[in-house]
Amino acid sequence: MAQLPKISVYLITKNEGRHLDEVLASVAGADEIVLVDSGSTDNTLAVAEQHSARIIHQPWLGYARQKAYALEQCQNDWVINLDGDEVLPQGAFEEIRQRIAQDDVNGLYLAHDDIFMGHSLPGHRHHRFRRVYRKSKAKWNTSLKVHEHIEVEPPLAHLPIDVKHYGYDSAHGYMDKLNKYSLLKAKQREEQGRSCSLARVLLIFPLMFIKFYFIRRMFLAGWRGFIKANIDAFHFFLTEAKLYERQHRRKRGDPVEKSER
Repeated sequence: MAQLPKISVYLITKNEGRHLDEVLASVAGADEIVLVDSGSTDNTLAVAEQHSARIIHQPWLGYARQKAYALEQCQNDWVINLDGDEVLPQGAFEEIRQRIAQDDVNGLYLAHDDIFMGHSLPGHRHHRFRRVYRKSKAKWNTSLKVHEHIEVEPPLAHLPIDVKHYGYDSAHGYMDKLNKYSLLKAKQREEQGRSCSLARVLLIFPLMFIKFYFIRRMFLAGWRGFIKANIDAFHFFLTEAKLYERQHRRKRGDPVEKSER
């Protein structure tokens, strides 16, 4: 029988103690767990030690650069990347190991099962992410400030595993995240030379609401789906609004930093 491939799991963390025990328990059997921490003050590091993770202290570099740094620390070619609030379902880790042992792909897509207001959103279309791949065939796009993206050489395949994602659980916490992400995204678009479009400011909210509520089927989750679709659409509107504000302030000669306080 062929030897099963060794797998490294890597995470970037800061104050992820709330769900980290469940996260790391879901990858029990990993040959290595690499945790790159940027200054946790809660029980994150204590939980990581309980799971024999290799802890590396690294000041914050930005989402993509921090993950690229963490990837480089992995000793095995096959890796799984999880956030500190993402949990593999029971049995998924061994299913992943068996699938990559077939040696016919360089990476696997897994889907997110977003927990919102305490439980899943039934029926809505889950977004897929590259979470399992060969280190030697993958590279993070470190130019992105937010919604970081990793390129993996094909071939890739989809494994029908839904990763439980707690990051969007409460409306308050979700809005806090999206407020921060929208500013980073506006800065990124400005650096890319993109001008604000008033048509996008006008149309982005209703169009994105239709996308999330109907195309991604959030209407099947009742009022929770309606609320989340509105929050998701507002994130896109807020990004355009902040891009408009930054460019408006520059034209007037006002300090842009005022908009970030």
